[in-house]
Amino acid sequence: MSHYYTNDDTPHAYQRITHNFRGKNYVFKTDRGVFSKDAVDYGSNVLIETVLDTVDEPSDFIDMGSGYGAISVILADQFKTKPLMVDVNRDAMDVSLENLDMNQVTGTVMEREAYDSMDVKADLYITNPPFRVGKKIVMEILSDGFNRLNEDGSFYMVVQKKQGMPSYKKELERLFGNVEIARKDKGYYILKAVKENEI
Repeated sequence: MSHYYTNDDTPHAYQRITHNFRGKNYVFKTDRGVFSKDAVDYGSNVLIETVLDTVDEPSDFIDMGSGYGAISVILADQFKTKPLMVDVNRDAMDVSLENLDMNQVTGTVMEREAYDSMDVKADLYITNPPFRVGKKIVMEILSDGFNRLNEDGSFYMVVQKKQGMPSYKKELERLFGNVEIARKDKGYYILKAVKENEI
């Protein structure tokens, strides 16, 4: 698995943002170089809403490309479960650990290299992929999601049509044998696939 390192040595630019989700305020520390550092992005919010509305409470989940942890923190708090948050940006990993604590959520933050060396499985796999690093990496994330899911586990991703939604939808159909558009909202598509029992 190739990696997309975005670590740098420029001065930190920490800030705190607040995101209200269904009447509850979540506080996040962000830093320069992390995705959507000034506010939780619209696509992530749609992804969170869709997962909560369509998934029975999972025993655990993987958040691939977790950034500063907004998706994991909110889902873990709402589901009352523990996320495994995976990223390659060390600054994002550092602030995500603080964000778990600030929001009184328990989770594990893991660097991608360590994650790749472990046999980790989950009932739910979610991702807001790093599209800027190219299609090859995103396709690898889709494949990883299929391989990491338990039987009957669900894969969710958020993608815009201009980011290649049709091709990712086709790839999920190839991998899982099924795919659906679970939600469409202001140009954001939530794709869902289920790992069915292999006969």
